[in-house]
Amino acid sequence: MASQVLSDTRIHELAQVELKEPVLIQGLPGLGYVGKVAVDYFIEKLKPVKMAELYSSYLLFPDGNLGINISEDGTYSLPRYEFYGYGEKNPNVILLTGDAQPSVTGQYEVASVVLDFAQRFGCKAVYTMGGYGTRSGNDVGAVYAVVGEAELGERLKKMGAKLAKGGAVTGAAGVILGIGRQRSLSCAGLLGATRGAYPDLEAARAVIQMLTGLVNIPVDLKELDTEIRTCARKWNVSDTQRLKRPGKARKSLRKARIAT
Repeated sequence: MASQVLSDTRIHELAQVELKEPVLIQGLPGLGYVGKVAVDYFIEKLKPVKMAELYSSYLLFPDGNLGINISEDGTYSLPRYEFYGYGEKNPNVILLTGDAQPSVTGQYEVASVVLDFAQRFGCKAVYTMGGYGTRSGNDVGAVYAVVGEAELGERLKKMGAKLAKGGAVTGAAGVILGIGRQRSLSCAGLLGATRGAYPDLEAARAVIQMLTGLVNIPVDLKELDTEIRTCARKWNVSDTQRLKRPGKARKSLRKARIAT
């Protein structure tokens, strides 16, 4: 298949998928891994076709280094984005996931290449998913939205989203929305409230539910709900064990304070 190149960023096409005006949905590693978990769940449930990969020297590990990712079977690969196409029902969708985010200097180039690729299929809407940092337990399950136009914001508010007021959406989730709006695309960012748990399944679920309602994508959340309950039970057991061993708990807390 062909490769599309812009400077040091290239897309390697793997399969041809018939898509009509697909919605682009992006979820990458970030706060609480909310966006990454959410888009990977869509991929698991919709069974889309992997249609392309994006490689760039701007895709770095969280510590800023370049290198390769090693899988459990010993094989390795460069950091990359992966594009999956779903054309079985309307709306058609391009799901974008990955194992890295671009460096600051490469954000514009990578986002531009992504949009160029999506717009080849007539893409007119872009939605990104990510985490919204909060310290309040009352925010669990909340979804904050940033929108390119007021009409979309009103629609999301009626669905239960809170419009973010002030601040910034940094990284790939924000940059692609900015460039998308310049290209007259309908754009919105859906951010699940998280206190930084890794991964935050509840925040990811809230974002998935909001997006499925917005664009009418048929996704069953039962399996994710089961996983959330399983994780909650594990946390409760862990908390109980710490309470039974207060000396060790205090020691662990001292270590945590030193580490931070």
